[in-house]
Amino acid sequence: MSKYGLKLWSNNERYITQAEKLYNEKAYDYVELYIVPGTYDKHIEMWNSLKIPYIIHCTHYMHGFNLADKERFKDNLKMFSEVKAFCDKLNGKHIIIHPGIGDSIENTTEQINILSEKRLLVENMPYVSMFGDDCRGSVYEELKTIVDSCNVGFCLDVAHAITTAFHLGIDSFEYMKKMLSLSPGILHISDGTKQIHGKHLNIGDGEFNFEEIKKIIALSSAEYITLELPKENNWIHSFTEDLKKIKNYE
Repeated sequence: MSKYGLKLWSNNERYITQAEKLYNEKAYDYVELYIVPGTYDKHIEMWNSLKIPYIIHCTHYMHGFNLADKERFKDNLKMFSEVKAFCDKLNGKHIIIHPGIGDSIENTTEQINILSEKRLLVENMPYVSMFGDDCRGSVYEELKTIVDSCNVGFCLDVAHAITTAFHLGIDSFEYMKKMLSLSPGILHISDGTKQIHGKHLNIGDGEFNFEEIKKIIALSSAEYITLELPKENNWIHSFTEDLKKIKNYE
């Protein structure tokens, strides 16, 4: 049976009490922690005090980390050193990375190999970002190149796969099934709109076909399922309600 995760950012100190309460109530099994640059010194002991299992999500291009851009190599290394420090201190099992935007997949594979980190899982991207950038690792062929040439694992983001299928004009269910051949260790689940990757939505608030996603969850052997949901004023209630829906899909 899969383990279920809560997605938070490393500077989300306002959610600490709620996250600890939910974990103690056995509402979820781990935190997937996105690392905001420059937060280690202030926040590492706060997260470490919770004694919750962690999976780490590496900083992505919105904070300047871009593996597809060779010119950003030194900055990428600096940001990844903080990500790795979080993972080491919190005993994280995996580090999820984005392949980057623009430039080339060759730059991405070269930089991943230089990182030489055994805990990496590469995540599939939308075809274009919410800001209109071309994303690396949106299509199956690029992802397979990264997985094979860098010897890393795979994280299947269903929202990214569905929006990519929309842009390619192909069937989203068949595309997600093809992605399962890369043996994802983690699934990212949210609702959303097909036209462009944007804000994560609660299940039922978007356009995605959850009967199809239900089948993908059943076909997958992923150990972890992270819910990526909006954190509005009633986010605890919405997280627990969406978790019930996902568990019923297994």
